[in-house]
Amino acid sequence: MIRLESSDGRLFAVDQESAYMSSLLKNIDQDLGTDINPILLHNVTGTILARVIEYCVHHRDDVRLDKDVEDLLQDDNQVEAWDRQFMNVDDSTMLQILYAADYLGVEPLVDLGCMFIACIIRDMPVDEIRLRYGVVEDFTDAQRQQMQLEADLLK
Repeated sequence: MIRLESSDGRLFAVDQESAYMSSLLKNIDQDLGTDINPILLHNVTGTILARVIEYCVHHRDDVRLDKDVEDLLQDDNQVEAWDRQFMNVDDSTMLQILYAADYLGVEPLVDLGCMFIACIIRDMPVDEIRLRYGVVEDFTDAQRQQMQLEADLLK
């Protein structure tokens, strides 16, 4: 078992196979062994770490297929019902799960989170995306015009 401590002090015990879905945890465990016990994760709260662990436990026996995200976006049947339910959370939680998965190096969860966000924003106007995710537009008029010119050339 690998013991983890979240940024808010919650302790978790995770089986090695599930923990090794995280490249960060795998590297720490292989490099330092059980000398670091528990492994302190400053960037992940207990609530979000529990979700990431839940994902890793569920998928620990999966064979990783290199599916193109575009293929998954085209075929909704490619995403398991369990994953759909897992990602059925508010935007803030989804982004926190994505940030934690990226920090921990849980690539299948990063891919899943990116895919869900892509599906959400796929047909959304740019202004609505900015508003929903708090993206500040800080381009100058000249930069905006240059981007529009380049976009027109690509059409």
